[in-house]
Parts: sequence; C-alpha cells; structure tokens
Amino acid sequence: MLLNLISFVFRRHHFWRRLSFDEIAELYASRLLTVFAQSAINLFVAIYLYKNGYSLVFIAGYYSLMYLFKLPFCLVVGKVTAYFGPKHAILYGNLLRIPALISFAFVEEYGIYAVIGFGLFQAMSVCFYNIGYTVVFSKVKSPIHVGKEIGTMSIIEKTARIVSPLVGGVVAATISPEAAIIMAGALYILAVLPLFRSVEPTVLKTRIAYRGFPWRLARRNLIAHAGYGVDFVTTGVIWTLFVATTIFAAAGNTVYAVIGALASMGVFWSLIASWGYGKLIDKNRSDSLIIMGAILSAGIHLFRPFVSTPAGVVGANIASETTISAYAMPLLRMTFDQADTSGGRIVYMTFVEIFENLGMFLISSIWLGLLLVCGPAFGMQATFVVAAIGVLLLTYGRR
Repeated sequence: MLLNLISFVFRRHHFWRRLSFDEIAELYASRLLTVFAQSAINLFVAIYLYKNGYSLVFIAGYYSLMYLFKLPFCLVVGKVTAYFGPKHAILYGNLLRIPALISFAFVEEYGIYAVIGFGLFQAMSVCFYNIGYTVVFSKVKSPIHVGKEIGTMSIIEKTARIVSPLVGGVVAATISPEAAIIMAGALYILAVLPLFRSVEPTVLKTRIAYRGFPWRLARRNLIAHAGYGVDFVTTGVIWTLFVATTIFAAAGNTVYAVIGALASMGVFWSLIASWGYGKLIDKNRSDSLIIMGAILSAGIHLFRPFVSTPAGVVGANIASETTISAYAMPLLRMTFDQADTSGGRIVYMTFVEIFENLGMFLISSIWLGLLLVCGPAFGMQATFVVAAIGVLLLTYGRR
C-alpha cells in the first residue's frame, strides 16, 4: 500500500524513468519507514541516558568510543556488502536494530551492560544500513535527473522526520520510552520488505580490495564528509542535550515531547527548500549551495551558546535544518558522481562512511575534553565554537 502510494505521487515527477521507476520507489518506501523509526528514537537516546543518571562526561565518552569502533568495522561491512549485496546490508542493518532497541529498553534494569549492548549493536547496524543504502541509491538513480531524485528523497526523509519525533516524544512522555522503542522496532522490520520486490543492483559474491583506492580523486569529497560528521553530532546529540539540560531542565518526562515538537518544527520549514535545492543541483549550482550551507551552519553553531528561550531553539532548529539541506544534497550528488567514476562503488561508499564517523569521533572527543576541562555548561558552549570551525571542512566538497 505504501509503495503504491509513493508510486502514485512521484511517478509523474519521474517521467524520464520507465520500468526502472519501481526500483527507486522501493527505496523511497523503505527509506520513509527507516527514517521514521530512527527519528522516533535517536533524538531521545542521549536525553534518556542523562535522565537515568549518566553524566555528560560519560555520554560524550560513550559516543566517542562508539564512533571509534565503527571506523574499522566499516571495512568489514564493505566486504560483506560486496559479497551478499547492498540490499542484504540494509536488511542486516535493520535487523541489528532489534537487539539494539531491546538492550536500550533494559537500561534501567541492567545499567551499563545494556548501555554497552545498545552501543555495539547500534554501531554495527548504522554501518550496515548506511553503506547499503548509499550503494543502492547511487546505483539505481537516474544519471541525468539525480538532483530531483535526491530532492524527492530529502522530502520523503523530512516528511518522516516531521511526524516521527513528535509521535515518538508523545509516546515516550505519555506511555513510556519503552513503548516508543517497540514501535520503532516494528517499523525497522517493515522497512526492509519493499526492497526485495526486485533483485540486488550489484553483482553478488564479489571480493573487494581497499588497496589502490583513488585517493587523489576522492580526498576533497571525503574531507567534506568528515565535516558532515562534525555537524551531525553537534546538531543531533550535543545541541539536543544542551537544550534538554539547560532550557528545559525542569520539564521532567515531558521533555521528550517538547524536544520532539521543536525538532519537528525545524524540519518542517526545511522541507520547503528541499525541492528547490534539487533543481539547483541539476543546474550545476552544487558548489554554491555547499559553500553557503557550510558558512551558514558555522554561523548557527556560533549562535547556539547564546540561546536561552524556546523561541531561540525554534529559530536555531529552522535555520539549521534548512542549511543542512543546502550542503547535504549537493554533497550527496557529488559523492554519487565520484562513485560512478571511481571504479569501485562499494569501496568508495565504505570510505565515505569511515570519514563521516571520523568527523563524529573527533568532535565527540573534543566535547569530552572540554567537558572535563570547562565543566558541563561551558564545555558544551565551547564545543559549539569548535564545531563552527569543523563544519567548514564541508567547503572541500566543491568541485
């Protein structure tokens, strides 16, 4: 039903496709369900740990170690993806979410053991899913109208991210965080079903080698992805904790619903810009969008330490989501273009995932160091300043 609805809505906007539209529609449907499940939970993980007595220092160290673990594990995932296919990698990623969510549901009962279990399964899941998803998308995209298809995917993702944090926050606040976890687990299972209506898009049972990777071709794009990793952690983890522990410190369990609502408002306004960005990408305006997005993101991070009201949070969220779309969509387009010419699509996407996690690890480690030296409040504020410098790595992504 969901697949038929997506086909009905978007097929007329993909008139350049004929039989192959089913492949991109399957990916749209799967991505919608996956992002809905991710957004229902991911926004609240750090807050849940904090409310269960784990310090900011512990949380920063926890995220640092999780991203560090993913760096070598991505190399394993790349080889598995080449042998079994990227759709199977997505399947493995979503299935690994189930033990991750189960572990997270038992944090109150089993403490640090459940936290460690969640971190390991979550890290493995994300590696499998991200590499599999980018390989499939880069393979089934239209080479001529890739900007419009990235724009459509962005709209689908943002539609899920508008509804999901609000739904997940309300469920967590009114029923329990465990209820939101059960809902997310069911969606992860459903998300893989549309993909297997068609065959794997790559040759199976192949073996890849990481030697001979075209570093000269890829280095600027990979550095830009490290900048994306910096922005991802700063916006998704550090900023969320800053808002929850300072502006809404006295909110109690309603903080889940409040944070979810504020996040949804930010994503809503960025939805309007996504289709326009897609058209600009197809008109070879990618460089301008990346530079503009990176500079504006840096400015937003510099503004975050001074936010002290809910209205300021809404403004920062709207500005942040809009600028993220400005650089993320053209950066993905350039990544696909280089993957097409690199001679090894799966190897290329594996290194993209590694460099994104390298950026995440670096900013998490800096955050940890600043918390230890400067204390909780000033430590997070100082991290925003460092992140403002780090996101400028995105400007390396221009052609």
